[in-house]
Amino acid sequence: MTLTIESPPVADPASAPDTPARTQRRRPRIGMWFGITWLGGLVFCIVFASVLPFIRLYDTKIRVGGKAGRYNLGPGWTAWLGTDSSSHDVFARCIYGARVTLTVGVLSTVIGLVVGGLLGIASGYFQGWTDRVGSIITDSLLALPPLLLALLLVYRMDDLKDVYSWLGWLDRQWEITLTLGILAIAPFARIARAQTIALRDREFVLAARSLGAKSGRVIAREILPNLIPAMLTVAVTGLGILVAAEGALAFLGLGVERPLTWGKMISDGQRDLARAWWATIFPCLFLFLTVISFNLIGDQLARRFDIREAAI
Repeated sequence: MTLTIESPPVADPASAPDTPARTQRRRPRIGMWFGITWLGGLVFCIVFASVLPFIRLYDTKIRVGGKAGRYNLGPGWTAWLGTDSSSHDVFARCIYGARVTLTVGVLSTVIGLVVGGLLGIASGYFQGWTDRVGSIITDSLLALPPLLLALLLVYRMDDLKDVYSWLGWLDRQWEITLTLGILAIAPFARIARAQTIALRDREFVLAARSLGAKSGRVIAREILPNLIPAMLTVAVTGLGILVAAEGALAFLGLGVERPLTWGKMISDGQRDLARAWWATIFPCLFLFLTVISFNLIGDQLARRFDIREAAI
């Protein structure tokens, strides 16, 4: 008696029905589209704020009965988000404040990405004493609490401006940008180092070495292109964190005075929260929606590129 076992027919992947996981990968989640829509609309308002008819100029005061009063208008048709303590439109000030907040966030992310990325790649690829020096730098930056280190750096930069006249260009916006950029170096360096160690022994890297490629060419042509998706994913998520950090520094009194950023608006309005809640709640809402939008986009990119450890 012969027992014959027939293998089941192999289904064509193209004709197979979509599974929930496959459909989820194909269609980005609604959160990503929300984040893109919010950030796109915010950037559009920032760029064209001076020409859009529904955004008042930064110093325009809204007068009621010919007089400008303290919180004289709540949210309504005249002022969509009400007025602040100096009778300025809260919506307009949120838009102009977003220009400074996002500029600081983007520039500090670029600083951390470039410096930290180069440090992490060098540490992970060359290892040895290069890795030891890189580890000392990152561990030193991570030794102190981030908020305490940020306060120390900002106050130290203020002292340096008084001593060295050539640092006159270093205004408060650049102080915060450099401070947050320094804080972002260590997380970016650690992620770049871990990714580089995982890539340096891959077959395509070993093949390039066996063909006589020098270290610079291997890093630029083999490792860096495979490292970019992970670093960009981390950069998007980190941008949201740095925007929140800028708001925290502004709330503590280290923000840009003109135009007021969201953190500074929250700090100024929280004293009159019971009387004029809109002057505090709406800047908080702008900050919350912006940070969560960056997180949603970064989370979707992490799924897209299958990056499991992309976080700051």
